[in-house]
Order: sequence, then C-alpha cells, then structure tokens
Amino acid sequence: MSLGSVSSLSLVVRGSQGFCLQAPEDFAVHQGFVPDLSKSVKVIAWTRDGKAVAWSNMETVQIAREDDDKWIVEHTIPQTKVFSLSWSPGGTMLATWEQYATTAGKQPQPNLHLFDTNTGERVKSFFQKKMSNWCPMWSLDEKICSRMVNNEVQFYENSNFDVIAHKIHLAKVSNFSMAPGNSKSTHVVTYIPGSKGAPSFTKLYQYPSFDDNQVLANKSFFQADSVDFKWNSLGTTVLLLTQAEVDKTGGSYYGKQQLHYMSTKCDTGMVGLAKEGPIYAVEWSPNGSLFAACYGFMPAKATMFNTKAEAVFDFGTGPRNEVLFNPQTSLLMIGGFGNLRGHIQMWDVAAKTLVSEFDAPDSTNVSWCPDGQRLLTTTCAPRLRMGNGYKVWHYSGSLLHEKSFQTGDELWEADWQAASPGSYEQFKISKAMVGGIQPTQPQVSKQAYRPPGARGTQSTFKLHDDEEAPENTKKNDAPENMSKSALKNKKRKEAAKSKTKTEKDKEDALAAAATMNHNNKKSNTYMGAAGLLHDPDKEKKIRKLTDKLASIQKLKDQIAEGKTLEKNQLDKMTKEQELLDELKTLKLS
Repeated sequence: MSLGSVSSLSLVVRGSQGFCLQAPEDFAVHQGFVPDLSKSVKVIAWTRDGKAVAWSNMETVQIAREDDDKWIVEHTIPQTKVFSLSWSPGGTMLATWEQYATTAGKQPQPNLHLFDTNTGERVKSFFQKKMSNWCPMWSLDEKICSRMVNNEVQFYENSNFDVIAHKIHLAKVSNFSMAPGNSKSTHVVTYIPGSKGAPSFTKLYQYPSFDDNQVLANKSFFQADSVDFKWNSLGTTVLLLTQAEVDKTGGSYYGKQQLHYMSTKCDTGMVGLAKEGPIYAVEWSPNGSLFAACYGFMPAKATMFNTKAEAVFDFGTGPRNEVLFNPQTSLLMIGGFGNLRGHIQMWDVAAKTLVSEFDAPDSTNVSWCPDGQRLLTTTCAPRLRMGNGYKVWHYSGSLLHEKSFQTGDELWEADWQAASPGSYEQFKISKAMVGGIQPTQPQVSKQAYRPPGARGTQSTFKLHDDEEAPENTKKNDAPENMSKSALKNKKRKEAAKSKTKTEKDKEDALAAAATMNHNNKKSNTYMGAAGLLHDPDKEKKIRKLTDKLASIQKLKDQIAEGKTLEKNQLDKMTKEQELLDELKTLKLS
C-alpha cells in the first residue's frame, strides 16, 4: 500500500543552528525560504491558514508570507526581547509580549504590543506584567477582542482599542476564556478562586450580557487553586481542569486534579473518571463532538467522552500520558512520551478498533500533520540533550522519514506548517502498513533486568498493576437474549458455585492453620532446614487471619439462630473471601 499523494506541507525546525523550513518529500532545507541562522530564535507562530509565519530572534520580529512556493519577508519589526507571539484568527494582527522591566529614573514602558500585519505598524500597547494569560482573545471574525486587567475582563469592538466597549467586573477574578465563535454568539467563562474555606467559582456569560442576573451557568468546587479552560471547536461546551497545589488526602505529592464541564445549554457537572490519580491530558476532537482524557496512576487509563461528559469508550490502561485526535477526527493517538517509552496506539474513532501499535522511543513531543495521516515525534532539548532529532510516521506504524542531529547540535522545536481547518478531506482508514524505512536507533530490550541468581525462576514481584484491556476486548459475561428464568437459573448456579469455592477455601485455610499450630507446639524439636527457614512474622499473620475467620463464623452462626447483626458486623462478614485468599497465599509462599 502506498501513501498516495504527498502533502506539500513543510516542517518548521528551530534549534541551536537557527530556524528554517524543511520541505517534503525528503524534508531538505526549503529552497524558497531564507533561514534565520541566529542562535536566539525563541518563538515561532503560524497564521491559522499557514500562509504566513512570524518569529523573534530577540533583536527583531519578522513576518514572512508564502507567494508561489517562495517565502518573502514582508515586515521586520524592531522589537527586541520578544518571548511570545500570537496571531489573531484572521491573521490581520500580531500580538507580541516581552518581559516587563523597569529602569531607575525612567517611566515604565508597555510590554504587550499589537501590530497591523498588513502595514507592520503598531496599533496599541498595554502593560502586562505576568506571562500567564498575556495573550488577548479574539472572536473568529475579529470583531471582538478581550483581555484581563486586574479585577476586570475588558472587551474592545471592531479593532478600536481606545474605547472599552464592555467589561466584566468581578472581585479577585484570576482567569477567563472566550469561546471560539463569531461575534454574534460569543460566550465567556470566568474563574474566581475561593479563600478562607470558601469554594471557587466559574461563571458562564453570553456576550455582552454580563449582569449578575444574566449568568447562564455557575459551577463551584473546592480544592482548586487554578483552572485551565478547554473549549470545543463549536464553542458550546467548556472543560474545567482544576488543579490544587496540595492534596489534603495525601494521595499525590503533586496535588489534586479534577475535571468539570459547563455548556451553553446551562448544564454543569463533574466528569466521572474511573481511576484515581493525576490527569495527564484532556483533548477535544476537532469536530467538537468528543473529548478524550488520559488519567490515573500508572498504568494510566484512557477514556473517550461525548459533550455530555458520558463515557463513550474505554481504551483500558497502559503506559501513556497523551491523547491526540487527528484533524479529521477519524483517528485517536494514545501514547506515552517524556519519561515513558514512547509506545503509541492508533484507534479508529468511529469503529472503536485498534488500527496500529508501534514505539517511538525517547520522544518528548508529538503532533499530527494537517493531512491526518502522518505523525511527527521529536526528541528536543532541554528535556533530552542527547539524540536530538525528529521522525515522521504514518498512522499504520511505518517510519517515513528520520532526521538525527549531530552531537553538540540541539533541536528545540519541530512542528508542521499549519493549514486551514477542512483543507484535507476524510480518507479511508486501513490497517495495512505503507512502505517505510528502518529506524537507525537500536531497539531497546523490553525485558526487565533480573540479577543472575533470579534468572530462570518465576518472578513474584510486580512493578505496577496489571494493565486493563480495552472495552471491546473484555469478556462480556452478561448473556444476551436470555429469558428471565434462564438468567435467574444462571445466577443461582453461579451463587452455589461461589459458595462451594468459599467453603473449600475456608477448609483449606483452616487446615493450614491447624498444621501450623501443630508445628508451633513442636518448637523444642530439631527441625533441620525447616527451622532455619522458620518465619515468626508469617505465623503471626496466619494466626491473626485464623482468628478473624473464626469470628466471622461465629457471626454466621448468630444469623442462623435468627439474631440481627450490626452494620459493622455485616461489613466484617463481606471480607471473608478476601481473608481466605490472603491465608491461602501465605500458605503457598
């Protein structure tokens, strides 16, 4: 199977040797783009359609546009020390941010600037001391622009930044987000952190109705020091990823995270996650109808939800910390990067079937090509100083291209050229691998190291919990199309079988305990090698388990006599099977 028509999208590469574009198919340096060989290129930003790119080399900000496969630098803005760049949705404005600094004897200068990208002229400047939430937000038609200042969210209309058209004034507001959409149906969500035991709040408004009695939805929650907002592309539902710096339960050193949601239909709630632990990644599908989450202590669980936060499919557990839909929403990539081994799974979203599975070791970042068929994995500094480079993969698992950097050269960033949403149509998903190349990186052994004395024997040590299978491969014990009487008989047989097993386990455990007690009475007798292997702690545990089982048996006898038990006594009886299993394990060890 061949890849078909090769996309013309280039790669943008930034590192210690400067910044350049690399063109397909062989991803050599783009002949129509003059590289910036400065070693201080800190940030790159594409327009939404990928027809223009801006970058800062700490001396100037340059804007280049594509014209007949050639890139022409249209504007060179003499703005120094720019750390962040962002385009407006239509590409008519470029926002730049530099660190706020004051000089003794001089007036403070604004550090957030807006430039007209057609003329290169500065339109407006603001003071923005913090880097967090520095970037203004626009509606898709650019008729509304918003930014947060102290206890206010300010809104400007029609690129007139001299007049504040509307504002939301809330005491201690610390974050906000504007939904992606046009100016006719724009929604805004705000976050007010709690204090002195009070809960935190998020409030949802429709622009420009910002009075207290015009709140569409209100969500409160405890244990939240900050909130990340994630809107779907339709602008109808927003996910609230809350983060508490300290987990008061002691479950995690890194604090506690929770996931909530709000919708423009006034619905709010908490997303039910099936496993305790941190939330590594939450991503919406580009069409806005689904989102996926990767969460829980390792091995982490991955689940797909609809816009009502209802679980649609469970992908089981594994070594993963990233979920990413392709631009067509036809494939979902689930992988583990950074300090994980780089294992990648490709899932067909519609069919909910596994398409391919492969490894991209030492990967620190991953991104989809806008064509939805190729994936870019990178090994970047400063996360990893050695072995920097990038790889281009086909979704079927074939390696299409590989670029390794020489020792001493560092790769800081590599990404695809942007493309307008909908530029690439849907394609038929196939499990057949396309033609590719062999990786130059040697394959690392997946077997765990075992000392010489333990080799050839069965290991009883478990590094982590067993991995859980995906939903479509789990055995479904619930029979389909069974009559009520047949289902009732099946349940009765299973109950009788379980009771027989429980009684047998109990007899085995009590027999083991009796044998152990008998051996204890012979403590003065020479026991040979058995005496050397005598384990008093183990015997103590067995005696405790035997006592607990005996007390449970007494409670059963009381029930047989018609006595009513307390709740704590009934709870104690539910642990009988667990105690029997533990006793049996001790006997066999």
